[in-house]
Amino acid sequence: MNLLAITAAGLLVTSATQAKDLQFPDASETVEELIALWKDSNSTCRGASGGDVKVAAACLSRSVYGVALNERDWCLGKKDQVNAEMTWHECGEDSLRFPPFKIPEQ
Repeated sequence: MNLLAITAAGLLVTSATQAKDLQFPDASETVEELIALWKDSNSTCRGASGGDVKVAAACLSRSVYGVALNERDWCLGKKDQVNAEMTWHECGEDSLRFPPFKIPEQ
């Protein structure tokens, strides 16, 4: 099981809960741009060994892009899907979501 599967497991969040707690309400990127950014970060993060700063940054970025996409009602994968079957899609009842996280103050 890879990191994405572990991260996605059990992270089904309702749209109503998510709508109350938007982390990126003013983001200007389109869904297509966010998916491209997520894919780029995912390619660096996926399967890489820890320790490298660029890997840590890519993994964190992947989560940020995932949360931003969820806020636009786009999800990656559905409950009970294997990673190879997961694609970005408009969220449904059985869609997986990224967990919200705290962004450090600047």
